[in-house]
Amino acid sequence: MPVTYVVDHERREMYTTADGPIALDDIRKHLTGEHRDKGLPYRELIEASRATVVFSPSDVRTMVEILRAYGREGVLGPTAIVVGNDLAYGMIRMLAILLEGVCALQPFRTRQEAEQWLADASASPGMSASEGAA
Repeated sequence: MPVTYVVDHERREMYTTADGPIALDDIRKHLTGEHRDKGLPYRELIEASRATVVFSPSDVRTMVEILRAYGREGVLGPTAIVVGNDLAYGMIRMLAILLEGVCALQPFRTRQEAEQWLADASASPGMSASEGAA
């Protein structure tokens, strides 16, 4: 599977790696696993700089519906996604805009920027998806 993750319950964080082509089914499986492993409320760093987007804008709307459903069950932690190209950045930015009011999610070009945003987002639990973006 192109998406792997580790849940650290003690630190209340997740680290995810996405490599190769990433489709809606990969994201759906990842979110199902996070839900099962009780990691959805934790801050998450997704290293996806070597991943390629093979999902469509329509698939982004499906992701929004999945995350809205999980958000009705409980809090969703902030998610920073390190991307490697303009297409991925744009698709994740679109997802972030559509998720405003549901969860804080942002694309970044570097891991350093992503980690800093996560640290700030974790310190400010009421932060919206658009605050603190680079």
